[in-house]
Amino acid sequence: MCALLAVNLVISVLNARLYFHEQMQNHAEDTATSLALTLSAPAAQADDAQVRSLVDVIFDRGYYRNIIFRKSADNQPSIHRELPVAIEGVPDWFIQMIDLPEPIGQAEVVSGWRILGDVIVVGNPGYAYRDLWRVCIQYIYIFLITAVICYVVVGLGLRYLLRPLSKVENQAEAICRREFPVQDELPKTVELRRVVTAMNRMVQKVQSMFQEQVGLTESLYKQAHLDSVTQLSNRRDFDARFRAFIDSERSGNRGALYLLQIQGLIEYNDSHGRDAGDECLLSIANTLREVVTMTDAIVGRRSGADFSIFVPELDEDESRNLASELINSLSRRSWYQSKELVPYIGAAHSEAIARENNLLSQADMALRKAQHHGEGGGNWAIAERETAESARPAHEWGEMISSAIERRAFVLHYQPVYSIDGSLVHLEVLCRLQEGEELLTAGVFWPMVERFNLSADLDRVLIEMLAEQGPAGGSILCVNLSPNSLHNKQFAPWLEEFLRSNPQFAERLQLELPAQMLEADEEVLRTVVERLGPACAGVSLDHFGVAGSEFMHLQSIALRMLKVDMRFTHSLDPKSDSRFYVETLLKIARSCDLTLFAEGIETEEQWQAVKDLGLDGGQGYYLGRPSDQPL
Repeated sequence: MCALLAVNLVISVLNARLYFHEQMQNHAEDTATSLALTLSAPAAQADDAQVRSLVDVIFDRGYYRNIIFRKSADNQPSIHRELPVAIEGVPDWFIQMIDLPEPIGQAEVVSGWRILGDVIVVGNPGYAYRDLWRVCIQYIYIFLITAVICYVVVGLGLRYLLRPLSKVENQAEAICRREFPVQDELPKTVELRRVVTAMNRMVQKVQSMFQEQVGLTESLYKQAHLDSVTQLSNRRDFDARFRAFIDSERSGNRGALYLLQIQGLIEYNDSHGRDAGDECLLSIANTLREVVTMTDAIVGRRSGADFSIFVPELDEDESRNLASELINSLSRRSWYQSKELVPYIGAAHSEAIARENNLLSQADMALRKAQHHGEGGGNWAIAERETAESARPAHEWGEMISSAIERRAFVLHYQPVYSIDGSLVHLEVLCRLQEGEELLTAGVFWPMVERFNLSADLDRVLIEMLAEQGPAGGSILCVNLSPNSLHNKQFAPWLEEFLRSNPQFAERLQLELPAQMLEADEEVLRTVVERLGPACAGVSLDHFGVAGSEFMHLQSIALRMLKVDMRFTHSLDPKSDSRFYVETLLKIARSCDLTLFAEGIETEEQWQAVKDLGLDGGQGYYLGRPSDQPL
């Protein structure tokens, strides 16, 4: 378009140049003819004064460069008037480019048949240059205005016509964010309609592939870790989760382990059929879900009519109450009324759970005791402790933790997280409570923090301490936040403002949350990621993979990384279900553009298995123990 306008401008200026030249030429010739006729009489009388006067009258009008009157006798100029050409307001380059020919008019002065002389009139081109320049400027303005209008109109038109392409771009960006929108409104343009239709098909195909992968992963999880009848944890999954609890930071805390056995199930199956037996098992599982609602409780079916339950953070009285409540709830079920099935529960409680406690054996002994003579005439019994264990009353815990928060009596430890190539990814910040000469791990005192609703206060103190006392350098510092803190209405706004006020610290801070929030608190998690994620180094999830139904939520939340729960890390043999499950988790993480790390790496074999699987890195005692002196 610019080329067309430029060509049009050149042609218009050249046409104007030709027009002005012809006009000036005609004007010069007419002036010469008219002046020759006027001078014929005084020239015949040899009245030079009159001739000069008439020439001056014409010349003084200022439209001429030269007027010459020559007598025929000597052919020399008798009268010569000349005005220097002065062209104002016109650039030299324009004058040189246009180069108007001089308009010259010539006529003979005659009297009768006698030639007295001739008149030469040369026009002044200054006026023509000025008018041509003015015409050129006007054309340029007109063309510029026209071009702007055309570009605006064309731009608006293209924007309207290509609006579906903008939606296609947004659609592609949404896919990168693990979202799968479909354009319902198709464009009228045939070509664009084809593009949008193809894009919609691709989005639906990608979404279908992702959902199939997630569905396959959930199916694999259920087959490997859940009982097919009750959908509770199977024996292997229960034991793995219990070992992971013992090996975690929460080791050393109190809790209770229960073994439930339904006596008479084999005979019940024989007399009523397997379907009736499965319905009975499902009824038992539902009862356990209704009664055992504590956070982090583990409920599983071990085999046949045997069930196991582990509930952390219970004192001995609460353990007894839960056993009694379980028996009472089971006895209200319809299958219990026939007296064909009898539930028995054996429980074992410990104030400091550790691997050497052997709670399972103690619970099994209590189960045998309940089958012979239950406590209080009931069908349950609790194992007697072989040694006296010190137990701090709950109110003392509350007072001690509140005082520690006020005094900031905590010590920060740091555990490194490494990538596969051995480079440091970040330091995970762990909290220790200073109690006299003893350092208590978070697993010991954190349940009481949650019980007394002090998690938001403690998380706030820990973040402030980390900002003040944290290690120097550029290492990312990863802090685990409690979901209860995020439910506190004042905590998230405070943290957002704190990060804004401490930008250098915010660049190094990574927030870590439990993966169970994907299912239990998805909206809270999404809000945290959207509000706090951009203000810090990102948000990550730990204990990933525990719930098989959490994968679908990954596609719409912008996380930084995922950490596979340690119970899968501890069993990565080449032929194990856990290894295949972790491989599937890795594929899902890659499809969501997320990095995947392993927790709880304790041996060289586990670290090598993580490398062989292609995970991005890991953490654990083998790679680095928690220390108050960061690397």
